[in-house]
Amino acid sequence: MQEFPLVSVIMAEYNTNEGKLINSIKSILNQTYEYFEFIIIDDCGKNDVEKIVNEFHDDRIKLLKNEKNMGLIYSLNRAIKEAKGKYIARMDTDDFSYSDRLEKEVDFLEKNPQYTVVGTRADIFDGNKIYNNTKKYGEINRKTILERVPFIHPTVMMRREDILKIGGYPDYKRCEDYALWINLFVQGYKGYVLNYIGIRYSLSIEDYTKRALNTRKDFFKLLKNEYVKLKPSKIQLIKKYIKTFIAGIAPYKLMFWYHSKKTE
Repeated sequence: MQEFPLVSVIMAEYNTNEGKLINSIKSILNQTYEYFEFIIIDDCGKNDVEKIVNEFHDDRIKLLKNEKNMGLIYSLNRAIKEAKGKYIARMDTDDFSYSDRLEKEVDFLEKNPQYTVVGTRADIFDGNKIYNNTKKYGEINRKTILERVPFIHPTVMMRREDILKIGGYPDYKRCEDYALWINLFVQGYKGYVLNYIGIRYSLSIEDYTKRALNTRKDFFKLLKNEYVKLKPSKIQLIKKYIKTFIAGIAPYKLMFWYHSKKTE
């Protein structure tokens, strides 16, 4: 590997099922695009991440361990600061990147310097089967960000220089990515979603048990402090608060069923 790779893939690991973690790492190491470093932050969970990584015998992996459990946001920002690449590619420990994902994203960013972030569509996987996929693609604009989180987070590749300019991921638990997209957009940066399915995204019924109202306080804080930077109308802001509240109190099985049937 050359001294300065073009891409730095970043991942933060904390208590992921070992089998899922191994498959996720494999999916990056088996990419058709090979000019990358793979920064994995061990956030002091129960897994022996060093042992898992060493079994791959791949010097593209750079393992860093926090002194104590610091959480996802700290870990991602640490990885970005340590990265050598021009581009930062996100990867989560329980997802699976299809083999040409990095190749397609690098090609897009190299040919389209006006964009800071590129993402892809995703297959939605419940641990047993793919039950849906995301449909929307194209340029991300103010309307997009007002309505929804515009990217599936682990699909994205970003220009590292631009992310550092705005200070990296803001401190909003479980919605740090949405806060980042808002901050990028209001400062004039642009994003795009490719009409290509780049990952198998894990979203099972168990994940919806973690989306109760008491876990969404940072999202309400985001609406108050960050979402307003987009200058939403009063109706848009009220709808967003109501939607967030309903999502927090609705039965998790109902929310899973609803999202499994969505065609967005």
